[in-house]
Amino acid sequence: MPGPRKWAVWVFLATTVLQGLTILAGTLSVTAAVLVGFVGGLSPSTWVVLLGIGIVVLHATGKYPALAFGSKLAMLVLALVSLVALAAVPPRVSDLARVFVPSVPAGSLVLSASILGLMPTGINVAIWHSLWAVEHLGKWKRVPTDKKQILALGLLDLRVGYLLSAVLAVVFISLGANLLKPRGLVPDGVDVAITLSRLYTEVLGEWMFPVFMLAAFAAMFSTAYSVMDGFPRTFARLLDTLFPRAGILKRTFWPAYWGFMGFIFVFAVGANRVLPNPVVMIQLVGIVSLLVAPVLYGLNYYCVTRLIDDESMRPSRALRVWALAGLVFMTFAVIFSIYVRFR
Repeated sequence: MPGPRKWAVWVFLATTVLQGLTILAGTLSVTAAVLVGFVGGLSPSTWVVLLGIGIVVLHATGKYPALAFGSKLAMLVLALVSLVALAAVPPRVSDLARVFVPSVPAGSLVLSASILGLMPTGINVAIWHSLWAVEHLGKWKRVPTDKKQILALGLLDLRVGYLLSAVLAVVFISLGANLLKPRGLVPDGVDVAITLSRLYTEVLGEWMFPVFMLAAFAAMFSTAYSVMDGFPRTFARLLDTLFPRAGILKRTFWPAYWGFMGFIFVFAVGANRVLPNPVVMIQLVGIVSLLVAPVLYGLNYYCVTRLIDDESMRPSRALRVWALAGLVFMTFAVIFSIYVRFR
């Protein structure tokens, strides 16, 4: 990047530490809330500790393939059941237009900012995806050999995930408006998972409760697993970039990786004791992600439009205009949120 040497790496290191601390705390909090509602028996903070230890063990033993398959299957079940529930209680035709008209109802600014920061995911995942792609490049090359075909695999993964996220977001909003709002049910506190299960049990019956809880747990647990690996992996890569002579990534055991994993895990445990409400926790996570998003968006845009040698691999002109519009919008959203908050 132009400017002072490695300034962008230092900026990304700072955002990685900030987001690593908050996002893991948030995902473990929601995952624990699902277990409290489904299994019970233990406090949310105890579940957070057990979940974190379980994830560390999985990372240490390399049991990711089975977890990945299980989480994908659970997400598929959750998506199909959500579509069935929506078909049973569809939104009124007169309400459909409101899906495309932006609005910020009174008192919902924090929630709106959180959604912008996390929907469909945090921008830091762009870097994680790149790191994982580099590690799995050998497997990817077994089928296609052309670099454009390899890029097409990554783009397909992005587009499918992005489209499904957008569809499910509309489905969840519609179900909440039709089922939760008329009953005055607000997802909050450790009972958030039980409240959300009403979206399905009200329509499909009580048999749906364990199905939803299992799917929700698998989805959230896989998210926590990814977060607990993604941030330490990025942290270690950043330190290696900043201090190449230290040989951080040349060791068979990455002290930076495991050290940062332990650091954010301990913070997550403490944060959940201080702030045991998973809904508030996730809103804070979303706000942090929103605040750093314009910086990371800008760095990403510069890299993919200037630093890729093969111009045919760069985004098209139309996509660049779309990306710049998104960057302007997110920057405006940050300024607006700060202005309203401290007005």
